[in-house]
Amino acid sequence: MTSISEILACPLCKTRLDENLACRTCGEKYNFTNGLYIMINKKISPNEWKWNPSLFTEEKMAKLSEEYRSQLNEETKNAQMVWWNKMEVYLANFQGIVVDIATGLGGMFEKLMKSEKNFLPIATDVDPNVLFWTTNKMKKLYKKEFIGVATDAKYLAFRDNVADYISSCGGFNNIPQPELAFAEAYRVLKKEGNLIFMHTFVDEGSPSAKLAEQHNIGIFSEKKLNEVLTKVGFGQIRSETISSAIWAKNPMDLLPVAGDMQYFAVICAVK
Repeated sequence: MTSISEILACPLCKTRLDENLACRTCGEKYNFTNGLYIMINKKISPNEWKWNPSLFTEEKMAKLSEEYRSQLNEETKNAQMVWWNKMEVYLANFQGIVVDIATGLGGMFEKLMKSEKNFLPIATDVDPNVLFWTTNKMKKLYKKEFIGVATDAKYLAFRDNVADYISSCGGFNNIPQPELAFAEAYRVLKKEGNLIFMHTFVDEGSPSAKLAEQHNIGIFSEKKLNEVLTKVGFGQIRSETISSAIWAKNPMDLLPVAGDMQYFAVICAVK
């Protein structure tokens, strides 16, 4: 069994923690609350986006999910289904320690929990509230052992070279300063470890691309994504577009812009 002390590190200085979750170098203290390791450091992650805590009831979350699905056109629903089917082919090869970035409501993490493969999934999110909601749900549904860590993807609270795989479903599309998150993913992966994640692109110069750049949200250009992954050290980068669909108007999403084509891809990169 993997010891948590072999995995966690101070997100500020990347060094080991003592038995009380205090950093051995800078003295910053973290805690274990409601089954989660709370590893957010406000010095480097002061104003991260968080869900409204009042939403976390069974009734409200079911209504929210239903409302969101109702905004999707059939073309997008079908494209997303094909996208997920392809991702499950990759999931069949996962092993060791698997860190899921920006777990959110658990679309990817539930796939990890369902897997019969013998690996340790680690759920992460910068928002402890959504992470508690999702991990609590997973505990009720599945018997697989897992760890929940509230941590900023731009300043991951993990030691160097601990993960065999890093996954995400759309998380890197939503992280501000995604270059920092990719550099952290590279640091945390073991040598020859795999970053495999679901990502969406839009056409260069489209209204969606301009809006994403204006708000500094994610990387929606395939060319730019490949450049960033290469810059932080990744090799054997493969971007596979699985499906595509024209996005319908959706008041629940800033991006993409209605009428723009969205491309659903799986990205693989090796440390």
